[in-house]
Amino acid sequence: MTPIRTYLLILFSFIGIGISLNSEPLSETNQKAIDAFYQKNWSQAEIWFKESLKKNPNDPYANYNLACVYTILLSQCEYLTEEQDVFQLLNHAVTYKKSYKSLMLKDKDLSLLRNTYRFNEIAGLSPKELFTNIFWFGPSPGAYGPVSEIKFDANGSFELTLVEFRESDGALEKPKYRGKYQWISEKVLQLEFQKLPSSLPNQTKKRQARWNKNSLEIDGFEYQFTDSPDRCSA
Repeated sequence: MTPIRTYLLILFSFIGIGISLNSEPLSETNQKAIDAFYQKNWSQAEIWFKESLKKNPNDPYANYNLACVYTILLSQCEYLTEEQDVFQLLNHAVTYKKSYKSLMLKDKDLSLLRNTYRFNEIAGLSPKELFTNIFWFGPSPGAYGPVSEIKFDANGSFELTLVEFRESDGALEKPKYRGKYQWISEKVLQLEFQKLPSSLPNQTKKRQARWNKNSLEIDGFEYQFTDSPDRCSA
C-alpha cells in the first residue's frame, strides 16, 4: 500500500470515529417525540417532549423542538399555548445550547415568530439588527387583518403599506409609501417619507418614530404599531 493510500485510510478512519463520538444520541422520549414530529403528529410529539422535560427541564433539544411544535400549531390558530410560552422554551434552549441561536433564525418551523421582538432578542441580535428584522403592524379591527404594516431595512429605507378601500367600487387596495430613516438615538428615528397617505391630516414628510421593545410610535399616526399582526382575529 502506498504512503498516500495509507494516509488517506488513517484520515478517513479518524473522520469516521469523530462523527461517531460527536453525535449526541437522543433519549428514548426525545426519539419518540421527534418521530411523531416528522409524522406531523403534534399531540404525540408534545406528550413525549414534555416527558423529556419532566426528566430534565434543561434539555435544550426538548425545549427547542417543543417550541417548534407550539409555533406550528399557533400558525394554524390552534392555541395550545401562548407566544410567551414558546419564547420561554426557546430562551431555555439557547441558554443550554448556544448554537440554537443561529439555528432558530433560519428554522422554517419557527418562521411565524421570526419577525417579532422577543424572538430576535433571544437569538442575540444587536438592537439595530433586531429592529430591522421586525415587521411592524397597525391594529386589526376586522377580517382584513392589520390596517397598516411598516418594514425598515438595514440600508436606511422603509416601506409603509396601508389597507384601504377604493371609494368608487369598494375594492381592497394596499398602497405603499416609501422613505428613508436615520437613527437619532438608540430608540428614536427620524423618518422622511417620499409621499404621505392623503388620509393623514398633517402632511409633514419628516416625522419622528420611537420604539420600545415590541411597540413603535410614529408621529401623526393615531395608533401604535406592534410586532404582532393579530393573525387569527378574523
